[in-house]
Amino acid sequence: MLRVEIEMFSGRPNPVWMLTDADAVQKLLRLAAASPKGVSKPGAGFDGLGLREVRIERFADDEAALRGVPKAFAVGSPFAGDPKAARELAKAFIETMPKRSDVKLLQHELTPLSSKLHDLALERLDRLFRDPPRPPQPPPKPPSNPLRTTIPDEKCGQCQYEVSQYNPGFWNNPATQPYNNCYNYARNWRTNTFAQPGRAHGAQTSTMACGTVTTAAMADGLKKRCDCLSEKEWPRRLMALVIDPGWDYHWYRHQRGGFWGHKPGSTAARNTDNSGVLIVNPETCNRGGYTDFCGYFYAGKSVVIN
Repeated sequence: MLRVEIEMFSGRPNPVWMLTDADAVQKLLRLAAASPKGVSKPGAGFDGLGLREVRIERFADDEAALRGVPKAFAVGSPFAGDPKAARELAKAFIETMPKRSDVKLLQHELTPLSSKLHDLALERLDRLFRDPPRPPQPPPKPPSNPLRTTIPDEKCGQCQYEVSQYNPGFWNNPATQPYNNCYNYARNWRTNTFAQPGRAHGAQTSTMACGTVTTAAMADGLKKRCDCLSEKEWPRRLMALVIDPGWDYHWYRHQRGGFWGHKPGSTAARNTDNSGVLIVNPETCNRGGYTDFCGYFYAGKSVVIN
């Protein structure tokens, strides 16, 4: 049995399914064994917005091991030893996506499997290899002052909000990273629930558009920028929302030092865009397929997410 996950979304859960056909499993594992340079360690590839890799994990302990195929591995990384093989292996695994899964997973409630999702994954895989990103670079050193700072909002007259030190280490540990997403990071609240806009207040949406996600987030208590929050709401955050139309959302948070931080899905928090450039403007940075910029929001201490 194999668990297949396409690491591609930021806000909503990734497409995931269980492959239970023994013959199909062995065929795919043999393909991977025949192309060891196309196999990567999970999380070692592209880490920006968009399709990042396809992750595979074996669950049965009585299956014969194949040389070069670990229990958990990834394919589809443009940084693999053999990028062409990595791409072809990723296509082979994506092709196994069922329109309906016999094994129901919690992720299917928010990310149902479909032919449209299958086609989108293949299109995003082609995009990743058509315009390969630069290899990951060491992140710049964060500011030395760890304290929050209250600053005036240059766009909104008398409004103020707080910026805090960029602290990716808080998010990028095994007990936190896989269970918190961009919404957690932007709100600066680790819930370990892969928080969804509106879910804490019965207002969650499955329609990925600026209007619907904005409405869901405002049900959690977010305010549109320039709707000033009082000092009673300290610490207040400035967040930005973008949309991959019809498929996903993504959030950023303004950090101390004038740049923006974010956390694509279950991957590591960072302050760089898809080109590896420090984000100083979420409206103009490289966001991959997240083409719709929806606006800025304040989040005070009364904002509850889940």
